[in-house]
Order: sequence, then C-alpha cells, then structure tokens
Amino acid sequence: MSVEVESVDVPRGRVGALLEHSAFRYVVIGGLSAAADFGLLYALHERLGVPVGIAAFVAVTLAFVFNFALNRIWSFRSQAPVVGQFGKYIFLGCVNWVLTAILVTAFTALGLNYLVAKAIALVLTTASNYTLYRLWVFKDRRPATPTKVG
Repeated sequence: MSVEVESVDVPRGRVGALLEHSAFRYVVIGGLSAAADFGLLYALHERLGVPVGIAAFVAVTLAFVFNFALNRIWSFRSQAPVVGQFGKYIFLGCVNWVLTAILVTAFTALGLNYLVAKAIALVLTTASNYTLYRLWVFKDRRPATPTKVG
C-alpha cells in the first residue's frame, strides 16, 4: 500500500493566507528595515566611531535600499524594470519625508505631543505607501501574453 503526498507550494489556511498577503510582507519588511536602520546607526556610531550625522545618513540610505529590494522581491514579487521602479520609490520617499514634516508640525501645532504626531504620520504614510507601492511603484506593466487560436 502506498500513500501519495500532494506537493503544496502555497501554505494553507488562515496563517498561510496571511503569510502570502503582500500587506503582511510589507509590514514585516518595514520592521526589518527599521531594525536595520537602528542597528546600522548603532554599529557605525558606537562601535566604529563614525560621526553620528554620517552614520545616520549611511544607515538610513542602506535601510532605504534594503526596503526597496525586499518589497520588490518579496512583498510585491515584481518583475518590472528596476530603474523605473527605483525612481518612483525615491520620488515617493521624498514626498513622504516632506509630508511627515508637515504632518508632525501641524499635529504639534494642534497640541499633540511630537512623538504622538510622528506616530500618526507614520501610520498615515505607511498605509498610503502600501497602496502606492502596489498600484504604482511595483506594478508590473508587462503586456498580456497573446493566446493562440486554433
């Protein structure tokens, strides 16, 4: 008597569906990117003695590239040309930096603590970024493959 085991590439059930959803992967990558940013800043400044401004710039730049690469590969599984996507990603990053500064300034002017204001700005930009990443930055724009007739 032999038993056949079906090969499954996609995890099953609710946990599998969660793991396969691009939004979940996007949040995980965001956390990993933040950890990389903080870890690199610490390592460069505390361990290697790099001045804090330079260390912060290098850390955030490397985390930014890390975030782009993982989102492209894992979250959105994009096969579109990298150059165009990276340009869009940089543009969106610049918009987010300005928007974050505006939101934090506006919320603190309304009496909110600056850390609360930053948290609100983070939630808003994270949600909008996911949508823009999915629909614009990492959208594959390949033409549909023609089907054979006959």
